[in-house]
Amino acid sequence: MSRHVRFATALGLMLPAIGMAQIGPPPNPTATRPVVVAPPAPLPTPVRPAPVDSLSGQMAPVKSNSQVQQQLRSHPIEARGTGPTQPIQGPTLQPKVYDRHGRIIPGAKQVGPNRVLDTRTGKYYDAIPSGDGQQIRP
Repeated sequence: MSRHVRFATALGLMLPAIGMAQIGPPPNPTATRPVVVAPPAPLPTPVRPAPVDSLSGQMAPVKSNSQVQQQLRSHPIEARGTGPTQPIQGPTLQPKVYDRHGRIIPGAKQVGPNRVLDTRTGKYYDAIPSGDGQQIRP
């Protein structure tokens, strides 16, 4: 290998090391401005209301956790049968909106008594009740 090739190779290997030595580590971002650390928020202390004896109206003694657990084990929850059945509520259907000629306007909604919004145009129209919906006034 010639002398010039060795010199170029050595120079090529040393250039990145020389460049990194000049750059150095990045400066600390808090070196030029003060750092204020907010104090941690205090944890709220849970407040347990004192139980009231329902018969005498006086305060009942507070029970420990083990007493409560023991009482729960000794008194299981009793089922009282099935509850009253609730009717199934379907989605409420918007009344149909008809144009001046009696054709259904898709996407139109009733927004108040005798008021209709055409969602495609963004216009509000006065309407009159018509069969199962509203019809835009002529």
